[in-house]
Amino acid sequence: MRKIAIIEDDADICGIITKFLIDYHYEVYSASNGKEGVDLCQKVLPDLIILDLMLPLLSGDNVLRQLRIFADTPVIVVSAKTMVQSKIELLRMGADDYITKPFNLYELLARIEANLKRTKANAQKTEIHLTYRDIKIENCTVSIKGEIVQFTSTELAILALLLQYPQKIFSKQNLYESIWQEAYAYDNDTINTHISNIRKKIKKYTSEEYIETVWGIGYKLK
Repeated sequence: MRKIAIIEDDADICGIITKFLIDYHYEVYSASNGKEGVDLCQKVLPDLIILDLMLPLLSGDNVLRQLRIFADTPVIVVSAKTMVQSKIELLRMGADDYITKPFNLYELLARIEANLKRTKANAQKTEIHLTYRDIKIENCTVSIKGEIVQFTSTELAILALLLQYPQKIFSKQNLYESIWQEAYAYDNDTINTHISNIRKKIKKYTSEEYIETVWGIGYKLK
């Protein structure tokens, strides 16, 4: 049974999501403030985290920063904030997905299933050994110039896809549908931000460019 942690201070919303997910055979844990949420995730090691932004004791964005220190678990941010910049900033901090309140429970379920499917697919790629210049992916572990680098599950999936097909130019639609396993809905912010995150992590270890933007088309390995 897959484990989901909900970090949400609104007891009614948390209760509704919990009951809904239990009906779909998920094991659900919850915390009502940011500090409890971090402690909970360290203890139960959930397969996916649903994270509200407006939390007492420790805000959602700070929770996300702390989670990314010890876990690459998929995080779906749930927030009333709808500004594009807020979404981009959260993706840059390591969120995998974003849904605004009020939301449809079945949309949330679809996003949960897509993120878990992607994580499972990554975990099953234990026999894939990918190398491109100074980057190596072995058993879902990424190393750059011999140094192990932590990527989120989404970033890892994107990087592995690019390394698997080094000559291919991926359109944003192609990338989105390959990684998220759902129809592309002109979500350039999500793709662009994850690519930006990957580039920044690579640049910490090498000054060489690895991902090329093909203007008007998409991305490819350089």
